[in-house]
Amino acid sequence: VIPDWIRAALQQDEQVWRNFEAFPHFYKRLKVMWISENLSPSRQAEADKRLAHFIKMTAQGKRYGTEPMREKEN
Repeated sequence: VIPDWIRAALQQDEQVWRNFEAFPHFYKRLKVMWISENLSPSRQAEADKRLAHFIKMTAQGKRYGTEPMREKEN
């Protein structure tokens, strides 16, 4: 379940919403939880910052923070 305030922010830009909808379910769930975790008035600024970064990356169709590190080639 996506909190209304996160859904509204994502739906403000049609491309962001389309990209978000195309992401895998697990990734979407992980990011929504990360943005809204421990939400309290004192942590709202952090949640807003996380949401802004998520929207920026989603607008570009990029996922972040969940890809396994690749081994370096020698």
